[in-house]
Amino acid sequence: MTLSVIEKQRIFKPYLGGWRHKITGVKYVNAASQTGPLSKRGPRKNTCCRAVQCVQTNDGTTQSVRHRATQMWRGDYYVPNEADKYMTVKSYESYIDMQFNLDRHACVIQRNYRAYKWKKYIKECAQAYREKCKKYEEEKAIANKLRHKQNILRQIYPRSRADFDMLYGLIERWRFDRLKDIKLQLSKASQREKCKIIEKTVEMLNQIDEHKQAIKRSYRKQRALRFLTVNCKPIRWSSYKGNLVEMVTIKIQNARKLKKIYDALNNRDVSSEERIKLLITLKKWVETHNCVEALDLLSLLDQEITLLNRKIEDLSLDYLNERITHTYLNFVRMYGICGCECITTESKDNELREPLETETKLCRNCLKLLPIRRFLAHTRMKKLTICSSCSSLSQRNIAHVDYDPYMFILNCVRAEEEHRGSTSALAFIMQEQDIYHLVNHIWQGQSALSKTRDLFILRMVRYQKDIEWAPWNCILLTKDEADLHYNINDLATIYSEHLISQIDLRHLTAKNYFKQLMIFEKIFLESCRFSEIQNEEIKYKPSLTVENYDPSKKYKAKIKNTL
Repeated sequence: MTLSVIEKQRIFKPYLGGWRHKITGVKYVNAASQTGPLSKRGPRKNTCCRAVQCVQTNDGTTQSVRHRATQMWRGDYYVPNEADKYMTVKSYESYIDMQFNLDRHACVIQRNYRAYKWKKYIKECAQAYREKCKKYEEEKAIANKLRHKQNILRQIYPRSRADFDMLYGLIERWRFDRLKDIKLQLSKASQREKCKIIEKTVEMLNQIDEHKQAIKRSYRKQRALRFLTVNCKPIRWSSYKGNLVEMVTIKIQNARKLKKIYDALNNRDVSSEERIKLLITLKKWVETHNCVEALDLLSLLDQEITLLNRKIEDLSLDYLNERITHTYLNFVRMYGICGCECITTESKDNELREPLETETKLCRNCLKLLPIRRFLAHTRMKKLTICSSCSSLSQRNIAHVDYDPYMFILNCVRAEEEHRGSTSALAFIMQEQDIYHLVNHIWQGQSALSKTRDLFILRMVRYQKDIEWAPWNCILLTKDEADLHYNINDLATIYSEHLISQIDLRHLTAKNYFKQLMIFEKIFLESCRFSEIQNEEIKYKPSLTVENYDPSKKYKAKIKNTL
């Protein structure tokens, strides 16, 4: 606010408000005019009244915040300059230069923001990659753990030829280790210890053979019942809309009734009264027939009914029950063609039989006419003349070799080739003996890179990933090395010349050894078996694991842990 000081007044002018110094009496007014008031004699039109324009004011005293500060720079007054800013004049900047500078600053901001986003994205990708690697390692550890559990279950509850080969391999390794320890002792009692080891080995082999015979008996029962279980399945097909349609014919209904009677005969957990009632019902139904099978079954039923009516304590009828079930199956097999008077034309049409094999072949060793799938080709064969059972029996007489890890390697090769859509049949023709020779004699049983000898983690993968798998286009690596091997585009830039020359030499050896498989490959490609594999019609039996293991459905005899 600007204050005007009026010292002399020639004309009395109206007071428009202000301040007066208390000591000096100097007045400081808010406004002043150069002319005096209007003459009273003048016209009153277009005039302004002070009472209307001004507000009644009151005089008062005030004091500033700073006692020694004024609005003017004087030597006897002090004005603080802590908050003063010294500003310099910049060079003149045109509008075009200003726009250019703004664009330049915007580019810097954008560049830094992009760098920030890129660093953030890299961190997120790195975190996701670490989590993925961690998850992959966990899944691999879980898979290895489940595989170990599966092997333990197979050793405790063997049910296939490969499981028993695994047990034979365990016994052989145990015997070899014990004999090695005895040789290191160099004592006089070594001969006695060797005799004990031989006796223990014979005892364990006898236990394994007993268990094997029990498994064979159970499989023999399943094969005898196969003609009935096959006819119990409904007829299925897909409609034109893609829906699954099932049809149960009269033949299937009769087969299910006969299967239900067979299950009731095998059920031992019933009382004597219920058992007698079942046998009497079956006897009334069989009495309508006069064939040889019916008469044999009636005589056996009468024997069991008589023994049960006498109520003899601690009576064992297991052998008689087996005879009854066996005779009942013979009767059911001849039910439609027995020639009895009760058999009609419709009953003859509902004959229960197994599906006939379209391709069969005669085995030269066992002289049995077997399906073609029972004949497996391997390297040393020129013709398919020996079935798989005879070949495995001859190999077991020579030496006990555990082919289970080699079969796992072969299954991995087959699964990978099927996943890649390979048209070659070499992976499906080769057997575990061929993989055993390929791993141990050609690749020396170790990884080509890390020289690892652990068969549990070794894999046989393609050497040239764009060419189909073959014994002359493969390399033995670990699982992790195989994953890295498939990520290499040019092998010559990664592998050394010495390593490549060694691999080529082994490929030539394998091609010379497995040249006979090329002949069988042509036959296998022309057969229907390979087309079924390509169409995924062959359903392989799942392996025994902890999740799908059901001890109530399997043979419960457990081999003693004598190892």
